[in-house]
Amino acid sequence: MEQALEVKDLCKTYVINKRQNNVLKNISFSIQKGEMVAIMGPSGSGKSTLLYCVSSMDKPTAGKVVLYDKVMTDLSENEMSDLRLNEMGFIFQQMHMLKNLTIMDNILLPAYQSKNKSRSRAEINTYCRELMRKLSISEIAGNDITEVSGGQLQRACICRSLINKPQIIFADEPTGALNHSASQDVMQELNKINEEGSTIMLVTHDRTVASKCGRVIYIEDGAVKGELMLGKNNKKDGKERERKVNQWLSDMGW
Repeated sequence: MEQALEVKDLCKTYVINKRQNNVLKNISFSIQKGEMVAIMGPSGSGKSTLLYCVSSMDKPTAGKVVLYDKVMTDLSENEMSDLRLNEMGFIFQQMHMLKNLTIMDNILLPAYQSKNKSRSRAEINTYCRELMRKLSISEIAGNDITEVSGGQLQRACICRSLINKPQIIFADEPTGALNHSASQDVMQELNKINEEGSTIMLVTHDRTVASKCGRVIYIEDGAVKGELMLGKNNKKDGKERERKVNQWLSDMGW
């Protein structure tokens, strides 16, 4: 299987009042193309910092991150900006969308901003409608972001993350602001796009969300403490997967 992402000896240190806070300590792992990997750990363990450093939204203090053949930690700010726009998709707990644009226009914006001119605007618009149809939100295309439910808005964020056909999707607590029913719907959509070949790295504190991923990495005090292999998600063994995650997290000391 082709390796999509390699993280090698990643460190992140903040200096506050002349005191060092080592948030990430020599973290190393890899993600294969088509994998869906969850990052878990107690509050303050460095989960979100890890996702931000791996995706280059934050600059690591030391270490190396490679996305396919690109050493991201060696790229300039402009090169990284282009890489984030064209080859990465992002989904956050807080659904950052522009209030003066419709749902569809928010989804389209990253594609219109891209310097990749291989697709015409008509082709981009068609692809956007296809994504919205797949995620069952076609009917809200012209709505303002205040006129839809949280679950619909997060599905729109998933569409936005896919609009430039990224090589990897980063998600930070994608179900954290949703109720149980909406969380299930969003995870179902993430599983669908993963089954279609998308590589996904997500941070979560939700055991049910983690159980739907193929692998779980547990970090504590800024270091990898363990990994759990679950394999491809199968709806029929959902309860068994949750049981495995719960037992494993208990063994990890959570």
